[in-house]
Amino acid sequence: MQRTDLLMRIRNYKDLENPPNYDSDKITVIEADLNVNSFDSINEASMDFKISVMLHLRWINHLITNQFTSVKSTLEYVEMDATKMGRLWVPDLYFPNEKRSSFFNVMTDNKMMRLHRNGTVDYTTRLALTLSCPMNLERFPFDKQTCSIKIESFGYTTSSLQLRWSNISENAVALNQTSLPQFEVTGRNYSHRERTHRFRGNFSYLQADFHLERNIGYYMIQMYIPSLLIVLLSWVSFWLNVNSVPARISLGVLSVLTITTQSSAVNASLPRVSYIKAIDIWMTTCLVFVFAALIEFSMANVLSRNSSSEKEFLQRIFRMTKIGRIEKEKNGNDVTIGLRRRRQSQTDGEKKDLIVNEFGNVNLKSEANEKAEKVEQNKGLVYASYLDIACRVLFPAIFAIFNIIYWVYFWKLTVN
Repeated sequence: MQRTDLLMRIRNYKDLENPPNYDSDKITVIEADLNVNSFDSINEASMDFKISVMLHLRWINHLITNQFTSVKSTLEYVEMDATKMGRLWVPDLYFPNEKRSSFFNVMTDNKMMRLHRNGTVDYTTRLALTLSCPMNLERFPFDKQTCSIKIESFGYTTSSLQLRWSNISENAVALNQTSLPQFEVTGRNYSHRERTHRFRGNFSYLQADFHLERNIGYYMIQMYIPSLLIVLLSWVSFWLNVNSVPARISLGVLSVLTITTQSSAVNASLPRVSYIKAIDIWMTTCLVFVFAALIEFSMANVLSRNSSSEKEFLQRIFRMTKIGRIEKEKNGNDVTIGLRRRRQSQTDGEKKDLIVNEFGNVNLKSEANEKAEKVEQNKGLVYASYLDIACRVLFPAIFAIFNIIYWVYFWKLTVN
Protein backbone atom coordinates (compact mmCIF):
# COMPACT_ATOMS: atom_id res chain seq x y z
CA MET A 1 0.00 0.00 0.00
CA GLN A 2 2.90 2.36 0.59
CA ARG A 3 3.48 2.65 -3.18
CA THR A 4 -0.15 3.64 -3.76
CA ASP A 5 -0.13 6.07 -0.86
CA LEU A 6 3.10 7.59 -2.09
CA LEU A 7 1.79 8.07 -5.62
CA MET A 8 -1.44 9.62 -4.36
CA ARG A 9 0.44 12.02 -2.11
CA ILE A 10 2.84 13.04 -4.90
CA ARG A 11 0.03 13.61 -7.40
CA ASN A 12 -1.95 15.72 -4.94
CA TYR A 13 1.02 17.80 -3.83
CA LYS A 14 0.53 21.03 -5.77
CA ASP A 15 4.03 22.35 -5.19
CA LEU A 16 5.32 19.63 -7.51
CA GLU A 17 3.49 21.37 -10.37
CA ASN A 18 6.08 24.16 -10.16
CA PRO A 19 9.71 23.87 -11.19
CA PRO A 20 12.26 23.04 -8.50
CA ASN A 21 13.63 26.04 -6.60
CA TYR A 22 10.57 27.98 -7.70
CA ASP A 23 10.56 30.11 -4.54
CA SER A 24 14.33 30.57 -4.42
CA ASP A 25 17.04 32.07 -6.58
CA LYS A 26 18.75 28.75 -7.21
CA ILE A 27 19.23 27.53 -10.77
CA THR A 28 17.68 24.24 -11.78
CA VAL A 29 20.11 22.14 -13.79
CA ILE A 30 18.65 19.70 -16.31
CA GLU A 31 20.93 16.90 -17.48
CA ALA A 32 20.08 15.26 -20.79
CA ASP A 33 20.89 12.01 -22.57
CA LEU A 34 19.92 11.32 -26.15
CA ASN A 35 19.64 7.88 -27.65
CA VAL A 36 19.21 7.92 -31.43
CA ASN A 37 17.19 4.88 -32.41
CA SER A 38 17.25 5.47 -36.16
CA PHE A 39 17.89 7.89 -38.98
CA ASP A 40 14.82 7.41 -41.12
CA SER A 41 15.68 9.60 -44.10
CA ILE A 42 17.70 12.58 -45.25
CA ASN A 43 16.09 14.80 -47.89
CA GLU A 44 18.30 17.16 -49.89
CA ALA A 45 15.37 18.84 -51.67
CA SER A 46 13.71 20.02 -48.44
CA MET A 47 17.00 20.05 -46.51
CA ASP A 48 15.79 18.13 -43.50
CA PHE A 49 16.14 14.73 -41.89
CA LYS A 50 13.84 12.41 -39.97
CA ILE A 51 15.05 10.82 -36.78
CA SER A 52 13.67 8.69 -33.96
CA VAL A 53 15.14 9.42 -30.51
CA MET A 54 14.78 8.49 -26.87
CA LEU A 55 15.24 11.61 -24.74
CA HIS A 56 16.15 11.19 -21.09
CA LEU A 57 16.13 14.18 -18.70
CA ARG A 58 17.27 14.29 -15.10
CA TRP A 59 16.92 16.97 -12.43
CA ILE A 60 16.64 17.21 -8.64
CA ASN A 61 13.57 18.28 -6.70
CA HIS A 62 14.03 17.97 -2.93
CA LEU A 63 10.28 18.23 -2.33
CA ILE A 64 10.02 14.63 -3.51
CA THR A 65 12.27 13.50 -0.66
CA ASN A 66 9.80 15.01 1.78
CA GLN A 67 6.99 12.95 0.27
CA PHE A 68 8.92 9.72 0.71
CA THR A 69 9.59 10.65 4.33
CA SER A 70 6.02 11.68 5.09
CA VAL A 71 4.59 8.29 4.18
CA LYS A 72 7.55 6.49 5.75
CA SER A 73 8.22 4.68 2.50
CA THR A 74 11.19 2.33 2.25
CA LEU A 75 11.11 2.37 -1.55
CA GLU A 76 14.15 3.72 -3.37
CA TYR A 77 12.07 5.00 -6.26
CA VAL A 78 8.60 4.92 -7.73
CA GLU A 79 7.60 4.89 -11.42
CA MET A 80 4.86 6.91 -13.03
CA ASP A 81 3.60 6.42 -16.57
CA ALA A 82 1.87 9.02 -18.73
CA THR A 83 -1.51 8.38 -17.11
CA LYS A 84 -0.21 8.93 -13.57
CA MET A 85 2.11 11.87 -14.17
CA GLY A 86 -0.81 14.27 -14.10
CA ARG A 87 0.34 17.85 -13.72
CA LEU A 88 3.83 17.15 -12.40
CA TRP A 89 6.33 19.66 -13.70
CA VAL A 90 8.54 18.76 -16.65
CA PRO A 91 10.92 21.14 -18.47
CA ASP A 92 9.34 23.17 -21.30
CA LEU A 93 11.88 22.05 -23.88
CA TYR A 94 11.52 22.40 -27.63
CA PHE A 95 13.68 21.84 -30.72
CA PRO A 96 14.59 25.16 -32.43
CA ASN A 97 15.32 23.49 -35.79
CA GLU A 98 12.18 21.37 -35.67
CA LYS A 99 9.82 21.17 -38.65
CA ARG A 100 7.52 18.45 -37.35
CA SER A 101 7.50 16.30 -34.23
CA SER A 102 5.32 13.79 -32.46
CA PHE A 103 5.30 11.49 -29.45
CA PHE A 104 5.08 7.77 -29.96
CA ASN A 105 1.79 6.53 -28.56
CA VAL A 106 1.44 2.93 -29.66
CA MET A 107 -0.47 1.13 -26.88
CA THR A 108 0.12 4.11 -24.55
CA ASP A 109 2.03 7.38 -24.66
CA ASN A 110 5.73 6.57 -24.57
CA LYS A 111 6.48 8.69 -21.51
CA MET A 112 7.81 7.60 -18.17
CA MET A 113 8.90 9.33 -14.96
CA ARG A 114 10.87 7.79 -12.13
CA LEU A 115 11.01 9.58 -8.75
CA HIS A 116 13.89 8.68 -6.44
CA ARG A 117 14.06 8.94 -2.66
CA ASN A 118 17.00 11.38 -2.86
CA GLY A 119 14.88 13.80 -4.94
CA THR A 120 16.23 12.84 -8.36
CA VAL A 121 13.65 12.85 -11.15
CA ASP A 122 14.24 10.78 -14.32
CA TYR A 123 11.98 11.62 -17.24
CA THR A 124 12.10 9.60 -20.47
CA THR A 125 10.11 10.06 -23.66
CA ARG A 126 10.28 8.77 -27.22
CA LEU A 127 10.01 11.21 -30.12
CA ALA A 128 9.79 11.22 -33.90
CA LEU A 129 11.39 14.39 -35.26
CA THR A 130 11.76 16.07 -38.62
CA LEU A 131 14.55 18.60 -38.23
CA SER A 132 16.00 21.20 -40.52
CA CYS A 133 19.49 20.48 -41.85
CA PRO A 134 21.01 23.23 -44.04
CA MET A 135 23.29 21.63 -46.63
CA ASN A 136 26.06 22.89 -48.87
CA LEU A 137 25.82 20.90 -52.11
CA GLU A 138 28.76 22.39 -54.02
CA ARG A 139 30.61 19.05 -53.86
CA PHE A 140 27.53 16.88 -54.45
CA PRO A 141 27.71 13.86 -54.63
CA PHE A 142 31.14 13.95 -52.96
CA ASP A 143 29.80 16.08 -50.12
CA LYS A 144 29.88 15.74 -46.35
CA GLN A 145 27.08 17.18 -44.26
CA THR A 146 26.53 17.98 -40.59
CA CYS A 147 23.00 17.66 -39.24
CA SER A 148 22.17 18.82 -35.72
CA ILE A 149 19.63 18.28 -32.97
CA LYS A 150 19.09 21.38 -30.85
CA ILE A 151 17.24 21.41 -27.53
CA GLU A 152 16.29 24.60 -25.72
CA SER A 153 14.01 25.82 -22.95
CA PHE A 154 11.14 27.87 -24.28
CA GLY A 155 10.34 30.05 -21.29
CA TYR A 156 13.01 29.67 -18.58
CA THR A 157 16.10 31.83 -18.98
CA THR A 158 19.58 30.91 -17.80
CA SER A 159 18.91 32.62 -14.48
CA SER A 160 16.43 29.87 -13.54
CA LEU A 161 17.20 26.84 -15.74
CA GLN A 162 20.30 25.53 -17.44
CA LEU A 163 20.72 22.53 -19.70
CA ARG A 164 23.71 20.19 -19.58
CA TRP A 165 24.61 16.94 -21.22
CA SER A 166 24.73 14.13 -18.69
CA ASN A 167 28.13 13.41 -17.20
CA ILE A 168 27.05 10.01 -15.91
CA SER A 169 27.32 8.38 -19.32
CA GLU A 170 30.48 8.62 -21.41
CA ASN A 171 28.24 8.88 -24.44
CA ALA A 172 25.58 11.44 -23.68
CA VAL A 173 24.51 11.07 -27.31
CA ALA A 174 24.27 7.38 -28.17
CA LEU A 175 23.76 6.15 -31.70
CA ASN A 176 22.31 2.73 -32.38
CA GLN A 177 23.41 0.74 -35.39
CA THR A 178 21.93 2.69 -38.28
CA SER A 179 22.10 1.97 -41.98
CA LEU A 180 21.34 4.81 -44.36
CA PRO A 181 20.97 4.17 -48.11
CA GLN A 182 23.00 7.20 -49.21
CA PHE A 183 24.94 8.32 -46.14
CA GLU A 184 27.32 6.96 -43.57
CA VAL A 185 27.52 8.45 -40.08
CA THR A 186 31.23 9.12 -39.60
CA GLY A 187 31.11 10.83 -36.21
CA ARG A 188 29.20 12.90 -33.68
CA ASN A 189 29.86 15.50 -31.04
CA TYR A 190 27.76 17.47 -28.59
CA SER A 191 27.96 20.74 -26.70
CA HIS A 192 25.93 23.12 -24.53
CA ARG A 193 25.77 26.83 -25.19
CA GLU A 194 23.84 29.98 -24.52
CA ARG A 195 22.18 32.32 -26.93
CA THR A 196 20.20 35.52 -26.69
CA HIS A 197 16.68 35.99 -28.00
CA ARG A 198 15.49 39.50 -28.61
CA PHE A 199 13.00 40.69 -25.97
CA ARG A 200 13.27 37.34 -24.16
CA GLY A 201 16.77 37.12 -22.69
CA ASN A 202 19.48 34.47 -22.56
CA PHE A 203 18.61 30.81 -22.89
CA SER A 204 20.60 27.64 -22.43
CA TYR A 205 20.49 25.08 -25.22
CA LEU A 206 22.05 21.75 -26.15
CA GLN A 207 23.33 20.74 -29.55
CA ALA A 208 24.27 17.32 -30.92
CA ASP A 209 26.00 17.22 -34.32
CA PHE A 210 26.04 14.19 -36.59
CA HIS A 211 28.67 14.09 -39.33
CA LEU A 212 27.45 12.38 -42.50
CA GLU A 213 29.39 11.31 -45.57
CA ARG A 214 27.56 10.51 -48.79
CA ASN A 215 28.06 7.11 -50.42
CA ILE A 216 29.05 7.57 -54.06
CA GLY A 217 28.01 4.06 -55.20
CA TYR A 218 24.44 4.95 -56.15
CA TYR A 219 25.51 7.90 -58.29
CA MET A 220 28.26 5.90 -59.98
CA ILE A 221 25.72 3.30 -61.13
CA GLN A 222 22.85 5.66 -61.94
CA MET A 223 24.61 8.78 -63.23
CA TYR A 224 28.34 8.62 -63.92
CA ILE A 225 28.66 5.30 -65.75
CA PRO A 226 25.55 5.78 -67.98
CA SER A 227 26.59 9.31 -68.98
CA LEU A 228 30.13 8.08 -69.67
CA LEU A 229 28.79 5.37 -71.97
CA ILE A 230 26.58 7.88 -73.79
CA VAL A 231 29.61 10.08 -74.49
CA LEU A 232 31.52 7.07 -75.82
CA LEU A 233 28.52 6.12 -77.94
CA SER A 234 28.43 9.57 -79.53
CA TRP A 235 31.98 9.01 -80.82
CA VAL A 236 30.84 6.07 -82.96
CA SER A 237 29.75 8.64 -85.56
CA PHE A 238 33.44 9.39 -86.26
CA TRP A 239 33.78 5.88 -87.71
CA LEU A 240 30.66 6.10 -89.87
CA ASN A 241 30.80 7.23 -93.48
CA VAL A 242 30.36 10.96 -94.03
CA ASN A 243 27.48 10.24 -96.39
CA SER A 244 25.62 8.23 -93.69
CA VAL A 245 23.58 11.27 -92.80
CA PRO A 246 20.53 9.60 -91.16
CA ALA A 247 22.66 7.34 -88.94
CA ARG A 248 24.99 10.10 -87.74
CA ILE A 249 22.20 12.63 -87.19
CA SER A 250 20.13 10.12 -85.20
CA LEU A 251 23.12 9.11 -83.08
CA GLY A 252 24.07 12.70 -82.29
CA VAL A 253 20.58 13.97 -81.51
CA LEU A 254 19.69 10.97 -79.33
CA SER A 255 22.94 11.36 -77.38
CA VAL A 256 22.23 15.03 -76.67
CA LEU A 257 18.64 14.33 -75.62
CA THR A 258 19.68 11.45 -73.35
CA ILE A 259 22.32 13.50 -71.54
CA THR A 260 19.86 16.39 -71.13
CA THR A 261 17.19 14.08 -69.70
CA GLN A 262 19.68 12.49 -67.32
CA SER A 263 20.86 15.88 -66.09
CA SER A 264 17.27 16.94 -65.44
CA ALA A 265 16.65 13.74 -63.49
CA VAL A 266 19.63 14.47 -61.23
CA ASN A 267 18.51 18.01 -60.42
CA ALA A 268 14.88 16.98 -59.89
CA SER A 269 15.79 15.53 -56.48
CA LEU A 270 17.89 18.53 -55.45
CA PRO A 271 17.01 22.05 -54.34
CA ARG A 272 17.31 24.89 -56.86
CA VAL A 273 20.58 26.37 -55.66
CA SER A 274 22.40 29.20 -57.41
CA TYR A 275 25.89 27.69 -57.27
CA ILE A 276 27.46 24.99 -59.45
CA LYS A 277 27.61 21.46 -58.06
CA ALA A 278 30.18 18.77 -58.82
CA ILE A 279 27.55 16.72 -60.66
CA ASP A 280 26.70 19.80 -62.77
CA ILE A 281 30.31 20.04 -63.94
CA TRP A 282 30.25 16.40 -65.02
CA MET A 283 26.88 16.48 -66.77
CA THR A 284 27.63 19.78 -68.51
CA THR A 285 30.96 18.47 -69.79
CA CYS A 286 29.29 15.31 -71.10
CA LEU A 287 26.66 17.44 -72.82
CA VAL A 288 29.38 19.58 -74.42
CA PHE A 289 31.15 16.48 -75.77
CA VAL A 290 28.06 14.90 -77.33
CA PHE A 291 26.98 18.26 -78.74
CA ALA A 292 30.48 18.83 -80.16
CA ALA A 293 30.29 15.41 -81.85
CA LEU A 294 27.05 16.51 -83.52
CA ILE A 295 28.61 19.81 -84.63
CA GLU A 296 31.63 17.92 -86.00
CA PHE A 297 29.34 15.86 -88.21
CA SER A 298 27.69 19.04 -89.49
CA MET A 299 31.09 20.44 -90.46
CA ALA A 300 32.15 17.20 -92.15
CA ASN A 301 28.86 17.02 -94.03
CA VAL A 302 29.22 20.59 -95.28
CA LEU A 303 32.73 19.87 -96.55
CA SER A 304 31.62 16.72 -98.37
CA ARG A 305 28.57 18.41 -99.93
CA ASN A 306 30.66 21.30 -101.24
CA SER A 307 32.85 18.86 -103.18
CA SER A 308 29.95 16.99 -104.74
CA SER A 309 27.78 20.04 -105.44
CA GLU A 310 30.24 21.43 -107.99
CA LYS A 311 30.29 18.14 -109.84
CA GLU A 312 26.50 17.92 -109.81
CA PHE A 313 26.27 21.53 -111.06
CA LEU A 314 28.43 20.79 -114.14
CA GLN A 315 26.48 17.64 -114.88
CA ARG A 316 23.20 19.55 -114.63
CA ILE A 317 24.44 22.19 -117.13
CA PHE A 318 25.54 19.47 -119.51
CA ARG A 319 22.12 17.77 -119.36
CA MET A 320 20.29 21.08 -119.84
CA THR A 321 22.50 21.89 -122.85
CA LYS A 322 21.88 18.52 -124.43
CA ILE A 323 18.11 18.83 -123.94
CA GLY A 324 18.14 22.34 -125.43
CA ARG A 325 20.06 21.13 -128.45
CA ILE A 326 17.58 18.34 -129.11
CA GLU A 327 14.65 20.74 -128.78
CA LYS A 328 16.20 23.10 -131.33
CA GLU A 329 16.74 20.27 -133.79
CA LYS A 330 13.11 19.22 -133.45
CA ASN A 331 11.94 22.79 -134.15
CA GLY A 332 13.95 22.93 -137.34
CA ASN A 333 16.35 25.57 -136.13
CA ASP A 334 19.60 25.56 -138.01
CA VAL A 335 22.16 25.62 -135.32
CA THR A 336 25.67 24.61 -135.89
CA ILE A 337 26.38 22.26 -133.10
CA GLY A 338 30.03 21.83 -133.91
CA LEU A 339 32.37 19.25 -134.98
CA ARG A 340 33.26 15.95 -133.45
CA ARG A 341 36.70 14.87 -134.17
CA ARG A 342 39.63 13.24 -132.58
CA ARG A 343 43.18 14.24 -132.81
CA GLN A 344 46.11 12.12 -132.08
CA SER A 345 48.80 14.23 -130.43
CA GLN A 346 52.15 13.26 -131.73
CA THR A 347 54.03 14.81 -128.80
CA ASP A 348 52.30 13.36 -125.69
CA GLY A 349 49.59 11.07 -127.13
CA GLU A 350 46.84 12.75 -125.14
CA LYS A 351 43.27 12.05 -126.21
CA LYS A 352 40.96 15.03 -126.39
CA ASP A 353 37.19 15.08 -126.48
CA LEU A 354 34.96 17.69 -127.92
CA ILE A 355 32.39 19.03 -125.49
CA VAL A 356 29.69 21.09 -127.06
CA ASN A 357 28.08 24.00 -125.25
CA GLU A 358 24.83 25.68 -126.08
CA PHE A 359 26.57 28.50 -127.91
CA GLY A 360 28.18 26.18 -130.40
CA ASN A 361 31.68 26.64 -129.04
CA VAL A 362 34.03 23.70 -128.94
CA ASN A 363 36.04 23.03 -125.79
CA LEU A 364 38.81 20.54 -125.66
CA LYS A 365 39.72 18.82 -122.42
CA SER A 366 42.44 16.33 -122.00
CA GLU A 367 42.20 13.31 -119.74
CA ALA A 368 44.89 14.81 -117.53
CA ASN A 369 42.78 17.93 -116.98
CA GLU A 370 39.69 15.84 -116.18
CA LYS A 371 41.63 13.92 -113.54
CA ALA A 372 42.87 17.18 -112.04
CA GLU A 373 39.30 18.47 -111.81
CA LYS A 374 38.14 15.27 -110.15
CA VAL A 375 40.89 15.60 -107.55
CA GLU A 376 39.86 19.20 -106.94
CA GLN A 377 36.22 18.21 -106.61
CA ASN A 378 37.00 15.42 -104.11
CA LYS A 379 39.24 17.63 -101.98
CA GLY A 380 36.35 18.54 -99.66
CA LEU A 381 35.53 14.87 -99.12
CA VAL A 382 39.15 14.24 -98.18
CA TYR A 383 39.06 17.11 -95.69
CA ALA A 384 35.89 15.67 -94.13
CA SER A 385 37.60 12.30 -93.74
CA TYR A 386 40.65 13.94 -92.15
CA LEU A 387 38.35 15.76 -89.71
CA ASP A 388 36.75 12.47 -88.65
CA ILE A 389 40.15 10.82 -88.21
CA ALA A 390 41.43 13.72 -86.09
CA CYS A 391 38.34 13.66 -83.87
CA ARG A 392 38.77 9.93 -83.26
CA VAL A 393 41.92 10.81 -81.32
CA LEU A 394 41.18 14.34 -80.12
CA PHE A 395 37.84 13.72 -78.39
CA PRO A 396 38.95 10.69 -76.29
CA ALA A 397 42.20 12.43 -75.34
CA ILE A 398 40.49 15.59 -74.08
CA PHE A 399 37.80 13.61 -72.27
CA ALA A 400 40.45 11.43 -70.59
CA ILE A 401 42.31 14.54 -69.37
CA PHE A 402 39.06 15.96 -67.99
CA ASN A 403 38.35 12.69 -66.15
CA ILE A 404 41.78 12.65 -64.54
CA ILE A 405 41.45 16.23 -63.31
CA TYR A 406 37.83 15.77 -62.16
CA TRP A 407 38.26 12.54 -60.21
CA VAL A 408 41.61 13.41 -58.66
CA TYR A 409 40.38 16.83 -57.50
CA PHE A 410 37.17 15.62 -55.86
CA TRP A 411 38.83 12.50 -54.45
CA LYS A 412 41.34 14.70 -52.64
CA LEU A 413 38.53 16.88 -51.31
CA THR A 414 36.74 13.79 -50.02
CA VAL A 415 39.85 12.42 -48.32
CA ASN A 416 40.69 15.73 -46.70
